[in-house]
Amino acid sequence: MKKIDKPHDKLFKEVMGDIETAKSFIQHYLPPKIVRLIDSESIAIETDSYLEKDLSEYFFDLLFRVKMQQEEAYVYLLFEHKSRVDKHVNLQLLGYMTSIWKKTVPRPLPVILPVVFYQGREKWEAPQWFSNRFSNSDRMDGDLKDYIPDYKYELFEISSLREEEVKGAKRLRIYLDVLRLRALEGKEAIQEVMLRVTVTISELPQTEANERFFQICMIYLFDTMGTEYFQQLSELLKTVSEERSEKMQTIADMLRQEGMEKGILKGREEGLEKGMEKGMEKGMEIGREELLWKQISKKFPKASKKYFEKLKTLTIEKLDALGLELIDMKNEEELKKHLM
Repeated sequence: MKKIDKPHDKLFKEVMGDIETAKSFIQHYLPPKIVRLIDSESIAIETDSYLEKDLSEYFFDLLFRVKMQQEEAYVYLLFEHKSRVDKHVNLQLLGYMTSIWKKTVPRPLPVILPVVFYQGREKWEAPQWFSNRFSNSDRMDGDLKDYIPDYKYELFEISSLREEEVKGAKRLRIYLDVLRLRALEGKEAIQEVMLRVTVTISELPQTEANERFFQICMIYLFDTMGTEYFQQLSELLKTVSEERSEKMQTIADMLRQEGMEKGILKGREEGLEKGMEKGMEKGMEIGREELLWKQISKKFPKASKKYFEKLKTLTIEKLDALGLELIDMKNEEELKKHLM
């Protein structure tokens, strides 16, 4: 079992960790019979972790406390990012639910509503009822059935969403369309969704939270889209916001450089001699300095060349940090604070 990919993790946390976006998801995508029982004003994020240590390395979850029919309950959101159907997910969920219940004892156990996010292309055909995991459960003698625990999880299958079914708050719609892009086939369908993503992004106010969300979206798209489509999205974005298009390109440049460095490090780990290691490390630093100077010159054309000399004195870690901060800098004075 592979560990969760960080771009998926960060994007899900950024979107669903926002309480208003989470409310929008609950109101639009949970079964109506459940939504009518939930007091939407009572929705709150549960900050305590209920995952056992060995499980938390592989899954990212969010737990929301809500009131249902004036009783405490939980909506448990598990982000399932595998590309294949996982028939064991209801067993894993049962483990999580048991962990929550253990921590609520001796109080009465709360109701837990588990929801599985699935973004693979293959249709999800794993049973949603836990009792279906037992062989011949439908033909089992009634006396034996008394000993089988049972529950159902709700399935949210992102790839099966049609265009008209993408609803809710702006950030939620962008998130769902971004995930759908991975499963779509055909240039026309992909370009249609990219256009909608672009328009919705342009409608987001330029707050700090929205800019962070935009940055994480772009990192995810760079990780999952082909170069051709990523460039097309950048060109589309330029028609509504040249500033965000430039940010998108800056992020892409940094991620490409990071990928090159990882390749160098991998080769180094595979047995390059120490003398070569030092030379490659130095070359890596020079490459990062030059890339960052190009980005600075593009953003601030009148920037003094003495900044480039200063860049040469910085460690890779500081160059990385400056590259990220550069994205949000408004004027040269902010740059000056970092390099003088």
